[in-house]
Amino acid sequence: MVFLLKKKEGRSTYYYLAHNQRISGKKWKSFRKYLGITAPNNKEFERLKKRFVEEFNITLETPFEYLDKEKLAKVDYLIGEFQDKIKKYPRIALEKIERDFTIKFTYNTNAIEGNQISLIETAALLNKKITPEGRSLREIHEITNTEKALNYVKKYGGELSKRLFCNLHKIIMENIDEETSGKLRDFDVAIQGANWFPPRGKEVKKKFGEFMKWYKENKNKYHPIELVAITHLKFIEVHPFGDGNGRIARLMTNFLLMKKGYPPINIKQKDTIEYVKVLQYGQNTQRFKELCDWFLQKLGEGYVESIAQKEEKH
Repeated sequence: MVFLLKKKEGRSTYYYLAHNQRISGKKWKSFRKYLGITAPNNKEFERLKKRFVEEFNITLETPFEYLDKEKLAKVDYLIGEFQDKIKKYPRIALEKIERDFTIKFTYNTNAIEGNQISLIETAALLNKKITPEGRSLREIHEITNTEKALNYVKKYGGELSKRLFCNLHKIIMENIDEETSGKLRDFDVAIQGANWFPPRGKEVKKKFGEFMKWYKENKNKYHPIELVAITHLKFIEVHPFGDGNGRIARLMTNFLLMKKGYPPINIKQKDTIEYVKVLQYGQNTQRFKELCDWFLQKLGEGYVESIAQKEEKH
């Protein structure tokens, strides 16, 4: 998506045509063309954009159905800007970025589910093996298991599959519920505070098969962020495991993002209410625009935060 980029340097404002394009895997290419200190009008912008696309031989045929074009363009720009910056970082700095994400993701994904271990305690537990006082063994295992599961996702080279889901469930339920870990449920469950009921235990196998069939048929139909958002919702609707479905959904989301060349996303505990609302709205209406835009927004916020943090330290 080609868009108008406005950059401020001191008291001056400069305008550029900009486009970021994923060329393969995790590789992105940035295109910029300086326009001057005055923004073009709509007619002039369209003329300049056409020349820009022809000049750089830019491919614009990325399929998307629900995402806001302007918001998508801005997030694509943030991705390119962040990746341009980190290319200059030494290996140890890149490892620190990845470690920071692991700790924050692990804290937030468990806090969303009610785990009381704090962010500081999570960092101490994962980095220094310091066990927090006054916390249950289950809460401690949830933290350490999530780190293992995220590392598994990063290294996993296969496709989205039943095997991946069951392996993730087995990892996150280690030392918590060995009896049902890694197995699709065959019993009924209820979700506390929810206004809907997941499929009955006897229906899970069929519903999970339908979910996997939907994914295989649609994985190339949607823009990667749309695919991630809708797949996240559809997995939650099936609720295939007795416990841990939310955590697995968020791990799956990052697996799909990284597989499509995007960095992972951290859904924060403070955003739990709006996270639940967009999921419920998508489920109740089967309209996915709000859900897709919300995931896009959170992805963009993550880049802004990452860029700000790294600029403070460099």
